[in-house]
Amino acid sequence: MAYQPEHFKPKQPKAKAAAAVKKPRKTHIFGILMLILFTILMAASVYVWKIEWQFLESYEKNHIKHAEASFMDKYRLNDIDAIIDEKSIEYDKFNDRDDYLKYVYATFGDDFTNAKSIKGQINKEGGYTYNVYLGNLRFSRYELSPDGETDKFGQHGWKCSAVDLDELNEQLFVKTHGFKVCVPKGAKVYADGKQIGSDMLSDEEYKIKDYDDLDDKSLIPQFEIYEAKNVFLNEPVMTVTDENGKEMKLTEEKGILYALPVPDEALLDEVKAFAEKSSLAYAMYITQDAPFEDAEQYIVKDSEFLRRIKGFWHDWYRSHTVSYDNLEFSDIVMYDEEHFVLNIAFDYHVNIGYKTNDYEVEYRLSLIKLDGEWKIATMIM
Repeated sequence: MAYQPEHFKPKQPKAKAAAAVKKPRKTHIFGILMLILFTILMAASVYVWKIEWQFLESYEKNHIKHAEASFMDKYRLNDIDAIIDEKSIEYDKFNDRDDYLKYVYATFGDDFTNAKSIKGQINKEGGYTYNVYLGNLRFSRYELSPDGETDKFGQHGWKCSAVDLDELNEQLFVKTHGFKVCVPKGAKVYADGKQIGSDMLSDEEYKIKDYDDLDDKSLIPQFEIYEAKNVFLNEPVMTVTDENGKEMKLTEEKGILYALPVPDEALLDEVKAFAEKSSLAYAMYITQDAPFEDAEQYIVKDSEFLRRIKGFWHDWYRSHTVSYDNLEFSDIVMYDEEHFVLNIAFDYHVNIGYKTNDYEVEYRLSLIKLDGEWKIATMIM
């Protein structure tokens, strides 16, 4: 076998290293204890923060400042409904919630955000009395007192109650308005849309003088008066209807309202035609151009007016002609469909040939419809 140099010899494979012996791991007890401790501390910290937060919430919620602010929220938010509800107003048949709202807006305006709450004296329960002012006017008064209930932190709440409510409402909501309205008997009277009952009928009588000449006084139109004083917060809107529901016209004189029906055109034309015909007949009787019977037929027989004109000395003219023009009607008053009063005026001319006598005629006629026919109850010249 030939010689080979050492470094040319093939290398022999090394024996595999013996398998390493697996050693057991060491347990780090300190780290585990620290983790547990950290977890406990974190949980305790969260709990403490939670308790502290609950305490702060309880403190703030039950602090008197919070109660004060809660009461004034309705003013800060300009919540007029809540403000009115707080007043615990007792509404009546003449003044409902809307009437009080109208009065509040008219008296205090519509902005309540500037209301101020001023703390007053301490009360027997350890609370305080507060006055709420709108400008210089005290609008509300209330008390905050401990409610007697404590939470787990020993904090008590506050109860709010109104003070001198009735007395203050009486001072704030003064009813100074009323009404007095004279209406035909049987008419219906309304104030702000609410019907006025017979309990508001006055004992005062109202007599129509336009028909005093009638012998039968039962033929005179009958009126009655409804009256109430200091029952409305606001000036009431009055309306009156007849028995059929037709609205009447209201006129005011010296603080009293008078209700009268409004005639339709057909009835008015009928009345005017009779007034013209009867007035002309009377004028012609005066100038001896018509017999007394011509005027008499238009007059109520049982009346003082008819008896008066029977003895009337009228003017005498020699042969002549008559005419009239410039007819006018004014101051027409309808008491009902059977009673009218009106002024009639016209120029009456008596032509005696060489000259004409002109007369300005004006009568105030009180007319009444009897048995379907119009008659003159009285006449003022």
